[in-house]
Amino acid sequence: MVRPTENQTLAEQLLADAFAHQYRYPPNHPGFSASCRVRDEFGEVDALVALTSVCDTEAMTEVAISTPRFEWIMQDLRSLARTLWGHPYLPNEGRFPKRIDEAPHPLGPLITLHDDPHQATFRVRKHRITLATRKEGTLRHTVRMDRWHMRPDGRWLPAQWLTEVWDEVNSVRLMSDRYWDLFWPIGGELVPQLRRVDSTDDLGVTTGRSLNLGAWQRGD
Repeated sequence: MVRPTENQTLAEQLLADAFAHQYRYPPNHPGFSASCRVRDEFGEVDALVALTSVCDTEAMTEVAISTPRFEWIMQDLRSLARTLWGHPYLPNEGRFPKRIDEAPHPLGPLITLHDDPHQATFRVRKHRITLATRKEGTLRHTVRMDRWHMRPDGRWLPAQWLTEVWDEVNSVRLMSDRYWDLFWPIGGELVPQLRRVDSTDDLGVTTGRSLNLGAWQRGD
């Protein structure tokens, strides 16, 4: 058995620690339902939404809405569920050997996952992931965290971040999404109150949308 080097051990420790500091619902959390006011370039619509796990989200409206509009509502609900429930570290990022580049950088040292089909990298600073990248073919996806919700116990949730998709062959940015999330404590747990997204396409056209959530009901 090949023992990990000091560099590999440090990389593993830093990334595992950052994942451990992410705020997460327990796996058996019953989820919640809420009222939701949707705002986008087409106006406003009210909906009832439910999030009970990473794989189980619903949205219902009393009026007919377009398929693209419904799809982005579901996309944002699933994204919120992934943020709140997360995924286990060990069978995912934790299974790959890692290496760290400790060259000074404002976002922290660079951790590279080896043998990962998506060639993922992470930057970590103060127990928080500040930048994550992965590749799919010729596309590179980046997520840069700019602000966090910090809990008294040191755990964090992303509050403001930027995602981008780049065509690496032509060095062209295909799209970017700027996210703002607001959470609020209810019954000792955090629940989402607001998600706002400004999306910019490859032509530089920006559109905005938001979900305002309230009237919380736990799934149990």
